[in-house]
Amino acid sequence: MSITLMAYPMAFLISPEQAKGEKLHKASENTTINKNIATKNLKSIKVMTNIVFPELNALMSNTNGERTNATTYIYPSGLKVEWQNYGKYAVAILSGNLTPQELQEEGEKFFQQLDKTAARNVRMIESCEYFYYNYSTSYTKPTEIYQTLKTEGATEIFSTGENEVVANVNGQSIKYYIEPNENTYTLEVEQKIQILNIGLSGDYQGTNITYGLKNLKIKTNIKSNELRNLLKKSNYLLYVENMQTPLKNSNATLNWVLKDGYYTAEFSGNNNAAITKEAEIIFRKMNIAAGRDLRSINDISTTVYTYSTNYTDKGILLNTLTEHGAEEICENGEDITCKLFGMEMVYYKKEKSEGYTLDITQISNISECQDLINDLNEEYGLNIQEMTYNKIKERLNQENLRLESETVMEDNSIVLTIDI
Repeated sequence: MSITLMAYPMAFLISPEQAKGEKLHKASENTTINKNIATKNLKSIKVMTNIVFPELNALMSNTNGERTNATTYIYPSGLKVEWQNYGKYAVAILSGNLTPQELQEEGEKFFQQLDKTAARNVRMIESCEYFYYNYSTSYTKPTEIYQTLKTEGATEIFSTGENEVVANVNGQSIKYYIEPNENTYTLEVEQKIQILNIGLSGDYQGTNITYGLKNLKIKTNIKSNELRNLLKKSNYLLYVENMQTPLKNSNATLNWVLKDGYYTAEFSGNNNAAITKEAEIIFRKMNIAAGRDLRSINDISTTVYTYSTNYTDKGILLNTLTEHGAEEICENGEDITCKLFGMEMVYYKKEKSEGYTLDITQISNISECQDLINDLNEEYGLNIQEMTYNKIKERLNQENLRLESETVMEDNSIVLTIDI
């Protein structure tokens, strides 16, 4: 009798069960998708808005919904709208006793009514509209999800501490999670499209950056007595009580931190594109006002890009960096610093149980930097796979089991057949 074990580079699975067959497809403007197929398992839609909570009650009072509690409304069509906090803004969760097609149609009618009352497009955020579609699935185990994601060619597959599985499929950010009191996973797909094209067509551009750029720190040569004047010349304000500058093109935040006589610009937010866009705009204007590159320290760019990672094992991270050609590797407790292809890299943990955060400086090409991060992710995964593989073989020897055969597949998964 034989059994087969499989080890994946990023998923680290043993004996995964067959997936249940849910598929993910990238839509495009030139592709028409059958509405029933595209939405047959749709259970709810989360819609980002620019509505602040103090104006929510007045807006909702002009609709014909019945208020069942402080944040939930039921409409005669069967549409249910529940509001949740997202920072200072409100997010609408659309659901109800409706078919998927009806849910979309009634949701569109609801938001058209809100737009009319508010005299603006309440879904517009940075010239785009963001939707998160939640689909029912039959998955009960993460192993089933990993198997399907590998088949779909997904990248950046990670598990989180909340028993979630997140990944990137064809440029879309997706997440599998289990809701309270449910036994099967829900699939959440992020889409950045117009509401009339929900689930049908459009250009998907993911903005969920749980495992991507989360803040941007730019050291400057701006002296303490220069900042206010440079901002004024660039048509920006400075709130001195919190040293914050209001930004004009997004909901990103900019704080100024004075250290050793010079300011560091610290951008943060929930959209990596917005963060980098705001940084480019404000420094282009301030550089003109100053007549110099404010980001240049000793003729070196000082922009710091900060990334979250799934790296948790210090030893394997050190091995990965060494194999990739890193130089000047230094350890200080859990922290690791090194240089790689001219870039300075600092890995550190905010909490011992969390994955490493990576700060990178002296980046000359952000695209090449992203390629490097992707290469490190893949190599770290392969090293984890090798460690897992070796531990499996050690355990087999301890249990006096014989390895009948082993095969490396095209996707770098390893199939072990064991004679028991």
